[in-house]
Amino acid sequence: MDPTNSQMTTTQTSLHHRLDCWSESGTETLIETWGERYLQLNRGNLRQKDWKHVADAVNANRDGSKPPRTDVQCKNRIDTLKKKYKIEKLKSKTTPSKWPFFNRLDHLIGTVVSNSVSWKKGNIVNSSSVTVTIKSISKPNPNPNLKGGVSSGESVGRIENLGADEGGGTAAFTELARAIARFGEVYERTEKLKQEEMMKLEKQRMEFTKEVEFQRLNVFMERQLELEKMKSKKLLATNSLSQEKKSEL
Repeated sequence: MDPTNSQMTTTQTSLHHRLDCWSESGTETLIETWGERYLQLNRGNLRQKDWKHVADAVNANRDGSKPPRTDVQCKNRIDTLKKKYKIEKLKSKTTPSKWPFFNRLDHLIGTVVSNSVSWKKGNIVNSSSVTVTIKSISKPNPNPNLKGGVSSGESVGRIENLGADEGGGTAAFTELARAIARFGEVYERTEKLKQEEMMKLEKQRMEFTKEVEFQRLNVFMERQLELEKMKSKKLLATNSLSQEKKSEL
């Protein structure tokens, strides 16, 4: 290999490394901006527009001698910091970490990392059971005079002894139980609204049927009265004609 080309390649690599190197202040700005948006998203993944916002904040405080950072560079830097944090987290079990960004990242992702490790090891806290009750609302009997309405009941879902070892999965396990409980509440409210709507429709149907029957009865009575009037007139006419014939005789 040509020594000149080799020297140029080494110089370019060294220059690229210096340009890509993150300063402590730049990293601090990155962590603070990313952490703020990360918490706003309830510790969820940032979208592309979020990463652009982070890159804009980093570039606003950057050293003028360094090129602006892109959203991809900011994301890669955060991924690198996360890996570094996991290593420091393991070391901190024996000696306190001296890494300047450890405490801030521990506040942001410490719980997430701990729960992830606990779930992978299967160390879910041993509990007797968690019982979630979902009440089933019975459907109303369309005709209250008929028997055979559906009786109400309860459907009980049980989450029992997901693990025998003690560990740090309590938060995730509790969140799962809360999510199921919230689903039960939503289901119960939905069934209650359906029942109220069906009862309302049934009441309207009965009132409409009653009104139609009442109108039919009125029409029938009016026709009967007209028939009686016609019979009375015919009878009077017949009697008058008979009297006239008798008088002529």
